[in-house]
Amino acid sequence: MFLDFEGDVANPEFSESALSHSAKTISVVSSSYISDSKYSIFGKKSAFFSGKRNQIHLGVSGSNFFHAHPEPFTITIPLYLSEQGASSVVLDKTVFIKGKKYGFSLEIEENRLVFYANQLIMKENGTTVSAVLQSPNTLPRKEWIFISIYFDTISNRILLFQNGYQTAQFEADGSGIAGIGFPEVDTSNLILAKSYFGNIDGFHIHKGEPLRARDYSRYHRVKFAEDTKLASHNGSYVTSPVYATKYSHSTLEKWNASMETPKDTQTAVFFRGSNQKFQEEESKGPMWISLEDPKNTKLLPKFKFHQWKIWLRSDPQGKSTPSLFGLNYQIKEQIPPEIPTNFRVSLSREKAKTVCFAWNSNHEREVQENGGYLIYFGVEPDRMIGTIFVNANQGKISTIDGKSENADYKNLKFCADEDTLISNIYITDEDAKSIPKALLDPVFSSRHEKRGALFQEGITYYFKIAAYNRFFDEWEGRDQKSKLSSPLSVSFPKEISQR
Repeated sequence: MFLDFEGDVANPEFSESALSHSAKTISVVSSSYISDSKYSIFGKKSAFFSGKRNQIHLGVSGSNFFHAHPEPFTITIPLYLSEQGASSVVLDKTVFIKGKKYGFSLEIEENRLVFYANQLIMKENGTTVSAVLQSPNTLPRKEWIFISIYFDTISNRILLFQNGYQTAQFEADGSGIAGIGFPEVDTSNLILAKSYFGNIDGFHIHKGEPLRARDYSRYHRVKFAEDTKLASHNGSYVTSPVYATKYSHSTLEKWNASMETPKDTQTAVFFRGSNQKFQEEESKGPMWISLEDPKNTKLLPKFKFHQWKIWLRSDPQGKSTPSLFGLNYQIKEQIPPEIPTNFRVSLSREKAKTVCFAWNSNHEREVQENGGYLIYFGVEPDRMIGTIFVNANQGKISTIDGKSENADYKNLKFCADEDTLISNIYITDEDAKSIPKALLDPVFSSRHEKRGALFQEGITYYFKIAAYNRFFDEWEGRDQKSKLSSPLSVSFPKEISQR
């Protein structure tokens, strides 16, 4: 079967093309399209389809290709997408038997090809299964694209091709597979352009693998507009999923893209990363950064989520194109601090309701330089009611670093009294300006009354400590804080009233 649409609309398979195939077992049942002489690929005309109002129904029930045990065959559809063609049903052969959907459909979803094989894979026990083939390549607009579906019924495979290159494959491997075929009671028509906007030319069904002619292997060629005197040469993008590292603030150490770049072709590598989660869509997420030197990655942002994109552009004549074989890269993750060791707690003998703490300094440089410590307290070992994260010293707010007088590496010190707790509970807007970014989070800058409590007489309090590094903040680096230490308890004495 070959349709090049050179004849009448009622007889689209009339052709003088050398590729014409006589197929008496495949017939045109009904045909509706607009003959278009402006765009064509095989002759002087093509068929333009405008949604559901234009379709071609083909009777295929008597064909050797559409029965329970078909021989290997290929369906090829040259497409020229219009602006409305981003979501279309290009080809459909569907029948419902006892409530189950059988057959297949070739659809365009968000500018990418998706092939649905519905209950076409038959098992030896009489059951059937379905498969979905999704092409990762975006379909260009207003340019001829050759789409081929190859039913390899010998190896039990279904392959999807775009411009002569395989983009998706399903292989029914394993034991218990009887083959690929259609229900014996299926007499449904094959519908071409069931819901499609654009042109089709040279539609054909033939025995064996897809043809390897030059027209089926074309790449993007350079275009020159005579009216504007401007040239354009589109390429293709290969975009990875969004990957996530275990910890935030990771850095890209080095990368290497293994590619073959024929003469006059071009490639480019792009990267984007963020500590905040983003979607794969092009319009969302951080900006793409072009990478040129695999060893120069110092200016890239730190990230937890990251994504790659490779641009491939063929030569001006469209004869050759670059090939990407793999992308290797190395990431250095920012490991959170360890739990501070040798944590000690004691009541002050010099001032009432005052607790003093001591602990060993963390060895991480990121903690010693612009990091700090958080001390939690509560009325039960697993119920913390307050956090001490800043120190008010002579009217100035600073983070807790333990470097008080007479403190050393193994004996960092910090004491907290009621004034300390008040300064942690009620931080003025003016004081908030001096708090490091690491501690500026929604909890610390609002709802102040819920952030802590004052010490009470006759109550036992439990204390835990955690270390954070200079990358810690509540928006993008919550994991850059150590786990909490084991709780230590201190009981405040009860004052007896003399009255």
